[in-house]
Amino acid sequence: MNINKVIKKILGISFGLAIVLVGGIGFVQAEETVNLNIRSGEAVIFSGAVLFPASATELQGQTVNSASVLAILNDADLGDDSWEISDLQYFDSFGSFYLKCIDSSAGNDCDDWQYTVDGDYPGAGMDQTILSGGENIYAYFGPQNRIGLVSGETITTADDLVVATEAYDYENNAWVVREGVTVGVTQPNPDDPFSPVEIRTAPVDANGRAIFSNIPAGNYDVGVKEDFYFPTEELTVTEPVENAGSGSSGTTSGSRKKTTGSVLGVSTQIQFDLPKAYEFIISQQSADGSFGPDIYTDWTGLALASGNYQQATINLIKYLTTVELKGTMLTDFERHAMVLMALGLNPYNTNGVNYIEKILAAFDGRQFGDIQEDNDDIFALLVLFNAGYGPEDEMIKKCVEFVLGRQKENGSWDESIDMTGAALAVLVQTEENEAVQNATTKAKTFLQETQSKRNDGSWADNVSSTAWALEGILALGEKQEDWERSGNTPVDYLATMQDADGGIKGENINSRIWETAYAISAVSGKTWSQTMQKFEKQEIKPAPQTKKAAPPPEPEIEKEIPPPATAEVSKPPKSWFKKLLENIFGLYNN
Repeated sequence: MNINKVIKKILGISFGLAIVLVGGIGFVQAEETVNLNIRSGEAVIFSGAVLFPASATELQGQTVNSASVLAILNDADLGDDSWEISDLQYFDSFGSFYLKCIDSSAGNDCDDWQYTVDGDYPGAGMDQTILSGGENIYAYFGPQNRIGLVSGETITTADDLVVATEAYDYENNAWVVREGVTVGVTQPNPDDPFSPVEIRTAPVDANGRAIFSNIPAGNYDVGVKEDFYFPTEELTVTEPVENAGSGSSGTTSGSRKKTTGSVLGVSTQIQFDLPKAYEFIISQQSADGSFGPDIYTDWTGLALASGNYQQATINLIKYLTTVELKGTMLTDFERHAMVLMALGLNPYNTNGVNYIEKILAAFDGRQFGDIQEDNDDIFALLVLFNAGYGPEDEMIKKCVEFVLGRQKENGSWDESIDMTGAALAVLVQTEENEAVQNATTKAKTFLQETQSKRNDGSWADNVSSTAWALEGILALGEKQEDWERSGNTPVDYLATMQDADGGIKGENINSRIWETAYAISAVSGKTWSQTMQKFEKQEIKPAPQTKKAAPPPEPEIEKEIPPPATAEVSKPPKSWFKKLLENIFGLYNN
C-alpha cells in the first residue's frame, strides 16, 4: 500500500478514536453506503459502494463531516491503491476544500473535477454537500458543457454563424446535444467585465444549435447565457474583401468566382499557378531572409521548402540559424521545428536550442501541453515522427490514444475541418490497428459531408480550411480529383482565389502571405511530413512533471489567423474569479 495512504489511514483512525472518546462531531451511527463512480475520459478510476466513515474525518487539520461527499471520496481513496487524491487544498477565505488533483492510470488530472449527486450538480464544495445514504455520486474530470463554432472562428458579414452546444454525458463518456439554453454573441462591457454587452442572442434548436445572420464586422466572444458567458469562444467577423480589377467580389470566406469558362467555344478550366505562387512569397521575403514575425516565417518557410528556390531558401536558413525564436508556447516550438526540419536544420540543435527536448518536456505521461486541447498533441506527433520516434514508443502510443479519444462522434476534431485534416496527416503514420482505421474512416466521412455544398470544390468556402483538408487527403494517398464537386476539385477552388501576382486574393498582406503558403503546401502534392526531412532519434529524458492547471487559452496552430484589416475590438478580461469559484464550489454549474 502507498506509504502516504498508510499514514493518512493511521491519522484517520487516531482522530476517529479521539472523536469517539471526547464526543463525536459528524458521527454516523448506521452503516450507510453510497454508490461512487470516478472517471477521467474513457478511464473508470473507481466504481462501487462506499461505506460512510465511522467518524468525522480530519484533513489538513480541518474536521470534515463523515457524511460529506469529500469524506466518502477520501475513504474510497484510502481503501484503493490504484488511485489517490494527490492534491487537496483548503481555502480559509471560503472555509472549504478544493479537490485539485487525482492521480490514476489516466494520469495526474488537475483543476477540472466536477461532481454530481443523483444527477444534480450541487452548488457547494464536496465537503459542504452532506449525504443521507443510498445516493449515486459521480466525480469526473473535464468540463460540464462546451460550445463549438461550426462555421469557424473567422467569418464575414455575409456568412451565417452556426454555434453548437453540448453537454457531457459522464456515465457514457460522450458529448450529447444540449437543449434549452440561449447562445449569445457579446462584446466587453467597460463598466462591468462580468456582464458583457449582448450583440445577438438566440435559443438553440432541437439539435442544440443556434444560427445568427448579418453580424457586424468586429471581434466577439460567443457563449451560453445560462453559463454567465463563461467560458467563451472567440469570433472574428470581417467585411467581404472586394477584388480589385474584377467585376465581382471575392474573399477567403465569401462569394466565389466561377472556375470554368470558354474561349472560342472551347471549355477551359482555371489552373492554380504554382510557380507564380512561389514567386509571390519570395517577393515578400525581407532583406534579413524572414517573412515577418515568427508565425509567418515558419509557415511560409515550410511552403518554400516544398519547392526548389535556392537563393530564397539560403536566405531563410541564414535567418533561422542566427535569430532566436521569440515564441514560448508549445505550438511555437512545434511549428518552428517543422520549418527547421523541412530545411534540413537539426531540430535537436539549432542556435543551441533543442526543440525536440522542449516538446518532450510538455508530455505529462498521457499527452502534450494543454489537456483541454489536441492541436498541440497532433503537431507534437507530426514533429516526433520525423525526429526518430515511431509508433512503438510508449510516449507516442499514449499520445495517439489521447488524440483518438478527442475525435468527435461526427468524425471531426474540435468540429474543425482544419484540425481534422491535420489529424489525418498524423494518424496515417501511426500503428495500423482497428481504432486508427475507424478514426480515419470517420474523419474522411466528415470531410466528405462538410465539403462545400456550393459545388466549387472547397471546404467552408475558405482557403485555409481547404488547404488543410487537402493535407489529410494527400496523407490518405488520395488524389484531389477524387474530391471533385460538379467538375471542380479543391485545387480548382484555390485557383479561383489566386490573384494576378500569384498570391491569394485579399487586402491584408500578412493574410495573403499566410494563406498563399497554406495553398502552396497543399498544391505541391507533398504533405507537411513529406516536406520535412528525417532525423535520427536522440535520447532525452524529460523531467517528471505533475499536470498543472491548463494555461489561459492561446492561439492554436490551426487558429493562427492574422488579424483582419478591420478595426480591432479589445478582448474582455477573462473571468478568472468565476473560474476559481467554478472549480472550487461549482457555483456556475447548471
